[in-house]
Amino acid sequence: MDPIASIEIGTNSIRMLIAEKGTSDAPFTPVLRKRVITRLGEGFNSNEGCILKPGAIARSITALREFFGIASQFGVSSPLVIATGVVRKAANRDTFITSIAEHLGHKIRIISGQEEAELTEKGVLSSLDLGSESCVIFDLGGGSTEFIRTNSKKTSYLSVELGVVVLKETFLTTDPPRDEEIWYLDKHIEDVCKTRLSSLKESGDRNAVFIGTGGTVVTLAAMIHDITEDNFNERNINGLSVKRYDVGLLFETLKGMPAAERLSFPGLESGREDIILPGTLLVMKFMDYFGKDEIIVSYSDLLEGILIQHVEGERDG
Repeated sequence: MDPIASIEIGTNSIRMLIAEKGTSDAPFTPVLRKRVITRLGEGFNSNEGCILKPGAIARSITALREFFGIASQFGVSSPLVIATGVVRKAANRDTFITSIAEHLGHKIRIISGQEEAELTEKGVLSSLDLGSESCVIFDLGGGSTEFIRTNSKKTSYLSVELGVVVLKETFLTTDPPRDEEIWYLDKHIEDVCKTRLSSLKESGDRNAVFIGTGGTVVTLAAMIHDITEDNFNERNINGLSVKRYDVGLLFETLKGMPAAERLSFPGLESGREDIILPGTLLVMKFMDYFGKDEIIVSYSDLLEGILIQHVEGERDG
């Protein structure tokens, strides 16, 4: 076995993929996935400014220590670790990265929204057989959403500050949220779409396949298709179709329900019960803005992209 591992430190969770290197046709074979919700973006947009809070940092270091230990057991001494989302914006991001190095002895690389989108594209397209079809991919995260529009001639990347954790804490402060809170959130998403996504929308094929990835999209697919959390994997989720009607129906059910009661839905893991509502609204608004009544879901994403880039670099080197 020739193992490699990728880890993402995101706004809502830290995720790891351990894989075995393969051939040029199949760069690697997944061996183990692990995810821990750490809510690193907790309180990020408070009056104190864009600061990673001590408790969130401590939770993240604890999760990383566990991940590094597991990776070592599989023979991976130096996982490929990147940070995204709120870490990019944090005023104390250097302190966070230094703390990880001092406590755990590992270096972390903070990547730009552009690079995050590029790596996500690699991961998604490795798992879905689209042929020459044009597509729009969005990766919905806790602190931002990355968009990729690609066809045979051109690829465009865009990162926008629409993330489920930040939006929940900014707009939805009661449980369940009041109608006016949802209205302000809805308007904010619509305004950002109009100002940031217009060029992406107007420059592409109106018949492009619309692909969604990220924890919220996968969770929505699981809830709609009754897939339990222990059955989250590439085989069960990659290529699933999610219809706009079903997303809207789920949103109407969730919005009047206290967060704790939402956990009765199959596929909704503990820790996502409060952010699934803004996440569902975001997916609805993205579908409406691009005029799509269907999303194709990709379980494969940034983590696969990191490994593909690494394996390709080794071969080119």
